[in-house]
Amino acid sequence: MSRSPRTAIAFALTPLLFVLASCLPGADAVLGPPTFRLQAEGSGLTRLDVADVGAPSATFRLVIDVTNPNPVGVRLAVLDGDLYLNDVRAGSVAFADGLDLPARAHARLALDVTLDADAFPALTNAFADALAGRPLRYRLDAQVGIDVLGAVQRFPRATLLAGNVASDLRLSPPRLSLERDHSGVQSVSFDRVVISLALRVHNDGPVGLRVRAPDVRFGLGGREVATLQLPTTSLPAGSSSLLVQELVLNPVQLGAAIVAELTRLASGLAAGVELSLRGGWELEVPGLATRSVEIGELLRARLE
Repeated sequence: MSRSPRTAIAFALTPLLFVLASCLPGADAVLGPPTFRLQAEGSGLTRLDVADVGAPSATFRLVIDVTNPNPVGVRLAVLDGDLYLNDVRAGSVAFADGLDLPARAHARLALDVTLDADAFPALTNAFADALAGRPLRYRLDAQVGIDVLGAVQRFPRATLLAGNVASDLRLSPPRLSLERDHSGVQSVSFDRVVISLALRVHNDGPVGLRVRAPDVRFGLGGREVATLQLPTTSLPAGSSSLLVQELVLNPVQLGAAIVAELTRLASGLAAGVELSLRGGWELEVPGLATRSVEIGELLRARLE
């Protein structure tokens, strides 16, 4: 059945008039606030650096399903509040990017909250729980506002989320790589071989660490010929540091074939010797956690 132009216009304007009525002063509020539900997967502490490793820094991620209970689409325009971890105020939340919410549907929102450095002393237990795999109590108190046709309707501050969530924080051992441009054979003589190793130590994990390797076996050409220590190094999350080691070796232990290759390298000639480092790491998050990890092969590369 066809509608007249006047009827069609009136039908199309009905949802608009419904929304506008909710924004008029003195009108009964007909729009409700969005509701919020935390998705445990992906939520929790995603980065942690403590003061003894680098500048104090931590990030807590909230992955939220935001549901619009209203019969019209709105836009989440305001979310201002505070995040609490184990009942300690940990940081402020300020979201103003906007999130479109279809009518009676939901959308996903990921909020990364930077924790206040001043709160770190009070959050020590929370950090220790997270590193041990224990869940944290969280609470998000905030005011929200929705945008309807350019008019923002704000709702009273309330607890939007509360519960427990575990963080996927792990003390991951670093990895080593050889900086070939800064490594090489310094000299070869009848009683000593001097080799310089420039080792890049990478912390690819989400936790800042102090690392050391106290007993590393150094191999050349398939045989272990020396031991060395990689000293304590501070590595903030996602960072790397350069260690330079000088090794003085006895040519008798190396064998004639390896010494010949090293002599060519020292003279700038084309040559190469396979090297390896084997051992384990001692990992520390100062004041919070320690871990020893036996890796086996830490590095295999070619000295050229």
